[in-house]
Amino acid sequence: MEESGIIEPLPDEELSEAGREVTSDYDPSDEETTFGSLTSSVSGHVWEYGRRYHAFRYGRYPIPNDEEEYKREALRHAMLKDLLSGKLYLAPLGDSPHKIIDLGTGFGEWAIEVGEAFPSAKVTGVDLSPIQPHWIPPNVEFIVDDIEDEWVHANDYDFAHFRFVNSLLRDNTAMFRKVFQVRIRNLKPGGWVEVQDICPQVLSDDDTIPTDYPINKFYDMVIPVLQDKYGFQIRVLENLPNLLESLGFVNVQRKVFHMPLGEWARDAHLRLLGGYFKEIMMDFFGAMAARPLVEAGYEREEIAELLSNTTAAASNRRIHAYMPVHFVWAQKPPA
Repeated sequence: MEESGIIEPLPDEELSEAGREVTSDYDPSDEETTFGSLTSSVSGHVWEYGRRYHAFRYGRYPIPNDEEEYKREALRHAMLKDLLSGKLYLAPLGDSPHKIIDLGTGFGEWAIEVGEAFPSAKVTGVDLSPIQPHWIPPNVEFIVDDIEDEWVHANDYDFAHFRFVNSLLRDNTAMFRKVFQVRIRNLKPGGWVEVQDICPQVLSDDDTIPTDYPINKFYDMVIPVLQDKYGFQIRVLENLPNLLESLGFVNVQRKVFHMPLGEWARDAHLRLLGGYFKEIMMDFFGAMAARPLVEAGYEREEIAELLSNTTAAASNRRIHAYMPVHFVWAQKPPA
């Protein structure tokens, strides 16, 4: 069932390739985890194109994991909390979940805050990069691994959370089948899964987006690269509720917010969200320009010019652009 919870929009460096250098934030360890073991093979970083990337399964994920990306992710976390009036999720978890997993946890803000909200719950964050803080609540742990791998042990999670992850997965059907599995019980009967992500569509309700809008042009360049080179399912959100239902999930819900792109809205709260979102998207385009577009063969001068044009377009308050932000949640049937 789709729920209409929409924020309606209101009228009114030069790229240089750095030498490859592998560094590490974590000491090697043979500690056994839910997914595998954390060793030196997963704890390093690679510097390329002036940005830092994970070394584990090099090339699997094209977005950097450096300080610039941390700032973007922190701002994105703040934007969603502001959007939801301080909430971290929309699924009806109840007051006492026991085990929560954050798949593709990134720098770990969501997992840490959920751990603080539920001090009696065990919260596990999983990511390709060892970029999470060392000082964390005692009920929170972080694991370095690829969430698209097989999960090794039964876990009986009450809640599986994905945020800005699913459009950068190769096989969402396999992922949610893994979450749902009956025999292994990764998600326990009655447990919930929630996806929070941005649909890659730039829209307007008053036809103020010009035909040569630079942000659409940038997406026209980036999406084929992410689909063809990396195999990502960029448009998975469009059919996600149907996918979850086909795998056996029940009580499937979707809520869509129209997030202003830029500070053009009359409403002060929407202007704040739009300012957040503009910075987030410009930083995302910068990350895409640093590696995926260069490796796809685009000229750096062309990329730099388009980046400049996207910034100008997002700052134009006469263009009332927005992008859909989807929240989709569903339940594994109770036993």
